[in-house]
Parts: sequence; structure tokens; C-alpha cells
Amino acid sequence: MKKIASVLIGTVLMSGCSMSSTWDNPIPKDEFLVVAHRGASTYEPENTLPAFKLAENLDADYIELDIQLTKDGELVVMHDKDVKRTTESEGKIQQATVAELKQLTADEKKGGEKADHTLPEEAYKVPTLKEVIEAVGERVHFIIELKNTKEYIGIEAKLVEFMEEHALIGPDQNGMPKVIVHSFNKRALKQIHKLAPNIPLLQLISFDEGEEAEVDEKEVQDIQTYAKGIGVTYEALTPAFVNTMHGKNLAVFAYTVNDETAALRLQAMGVNGIHTDQPDLLKEEG
Repeated sequence: MKKIASVLIGTVLMSGCSMSSTWDNPIPKDEFLVVAHRGASTYEPENTLPAFKLAENLDADYIELDIQLTKDGELVVMHDKDVKRTTESEGKIQQATVAELKQLTADEKKGGEKADHTLPEEAYKVPTLKEVIEAVGERVHFIIELKNTKEYIGIEAKLVEFMEEHALIGPDQNGMPKVIVHSFNKRALKQIHKLAPNIPLLQLISFDEGEEAEVDEKEVQDIQTYAKGIGVTYEALTPAFVNTMHGKNLAVFAYTVNDETAALRLQAMGVNGIHTDQPDLLKEEG
């Protein structure tokens, strides 16, 4: 896990670090996890194998990725349900076979000293979930986002089956969950929980600009029935909110953090992890 230089912002935020003496959660309470959002997506095209391999090399604790379902029932990795934004083509993923998607490459090539400029165009093909797991699954774990579940009937069962086949359910040798699943879609998360209660789930919640994070007690109690934590717009987080969620045995992840000062402030609050496009945002001390 990341050992962050203790350049934290005084003690004014430290009141957010206290939590319940009993932590009944597979997500550790005493680690600050760095999650590579769509891979190292500042340096390489998002949700591509180069982005994931670079995130691994930069010692990300988890890689976050998004899955979609093809016409022929394959799980592929892409954020949008349409290929237009990230490839040179257009059209919905659910209307294409995996073979057709394999003809596409990421349209946006990124520069910078951390990008591998020697890679051929073939490296930037749309990856399947299986290809990602095989490429980087030995050293790094995953947070998988379920998207467009109303359009992809049965994607929850498809994902659970995949995770079972690849032994991705449960902890690693250090007790860390191999895979966490998150989504804004509560129904989809509840379906995953019904199919495989041992998969840790995070309920994603967004807040408007200037709004402080707040979840009423009834909603919290509902989340506790299926999830192990929440993912929250980082600007909305406060020490009091993080402390309250921890007191409910709910982990708190912040997204998407690309500012070092903000990351340190969130660490001081006691959040369990941050999603960032720059997994090297916080350097190890020494």
C-alpha cells in the first residue's frame, strides 16, 4: 500500500480519522489505497492495456475499469456505451461483436515521459476483461464499474460467472479483496450481492458543486444491506461525513482526485482510498 509523506495539513482535519472500534469490513480501515482511474489515464489512453500496465508499474493498489457487453456476450473494457469518444469509429458496443471491436484502436495517443512510445498500434485495441486480468492481474487488483445495466440484461450474472471462473472472489494472501464492484445503479449492486454476497460492493454517489456530502439514515441503512462502502465526489467530502460512514462500517472512496493537496487533505480525513488518473500523484517517502 502507499506510504505517503506526512505533509498533512495540520491537525484541523484529523478529527475525521477516528472511527468505530469494531471494523467489520473486508476493505481495510488503516490503509490509504490509490486507485488508478481507468488505468494511468493521464499518461496513456483510458481503459487500454498500456494504461493498465503503466498503473501496475506505478504501484497502484487497484485499477478501476468499466465494463460493457458486446452483441455476442463478451465483457469488454470501455467507459462509454458508444465507441465514438475513445476510438476512430462510432456505434454502440452492444450492437458490435468482440471481433468487430477488435478492429478499433484508441483514438487519443498521449505523450509525456511515462508513456511507452515504442508500443505498436495493436497494443491500443479495445481490450476484453479477460485480457486485462491476464495482463496485470497478478500484482494489482481491480475495482470494476457496472454501467448501462438496463441495456445489458444479465450483465450482473455474467460478471459474477467471470469472477468465479478466474478466482477473483475473496481476499488475496494479504487479506485484500481481489475485486471490488461499484456502480451508481443500486438495483445492479443488489443483484450482484444476491448472486455472490462475498463480493465487496461500493455504492457510487454524486453531489453537485458546492454541496456537502450527506446521506440520510434510511439510505445508509439500505446501503448497509448490500454494500461495504461508498464512492463519493471528492469535493463534497468532510471529516464529519467520513467519520460517520466509518462508524457505520462503510468504507469511503473519493473520486476523481488529480491534485496533490486535495489528496493529502483526503488522507487526513481518513478516506479509505482515492481514484486518480495519476497513480503516482503521491510519492512514497524516501
